[in-house]
Amino acid sequence: MRKKITISGSRVQDVGYRLFLLSRASRLAGLSASNVGEDVVEVLAEGDSSEVDAFLKSVEAERPPAARVSSIKVEDYVGKVTPVAEFRDTLSLEQLVKIAETGVEMKGDIKEMKGDIKEMKGDIKEMKGDIKEMLLKQDESRDEIRGLRTDMKSWMDNRFSRLESDVKLIKEKIGLA
Repeated sequence: MRKKITISGSRVQDVGYRLFLLSRASRLAGLSASNVGEDVVEVLAEGDSSEVDAFLKSVEAERPPAARVSSIKVEDYVGKVTPVAEFRDTLSLEQLVKIAETGVEMKGDIKEMKGDIKEMKGDIKEMKGDIKEMLLKQDESRDEIRGLRTDMKSWMDNRFSRLESDVKLIKEKIGLA
């Protein structure tokens, strides 16, 4: 028995769907799964009817966690279907290529991130210097304010003494003392 299964949805590619299908196809004689367009996975399955039916039930009931499926269409298929072992080897190679490409991309990204981190370290070092400088200025300002408070207290004490003395003189002149 051969079936063609068309799985459509907003997220059926780049979610591990073909690996997922391969993991469910252990009893099939043949399997092929291809990404078609942007939102379709096309699956060809071959085996005796009970094995294909069990595979179809699994495909309809389960999906990869990140997949978003809107429809699954099943129809008879006439044509050649790749043996499961051959599909597994081909898919494994495709996945290894993707992993290698991702690794190369990540290596470039990591290199760029290292540069950014180095730049950030320099910025942090500069900020530390600025903070130290601000703390010194803060200490200077605090000392200056303390000095002004001392000067102000002395001035106020002097002013109050003069006022008291002036009030005493006025009281004496008007006969209140």
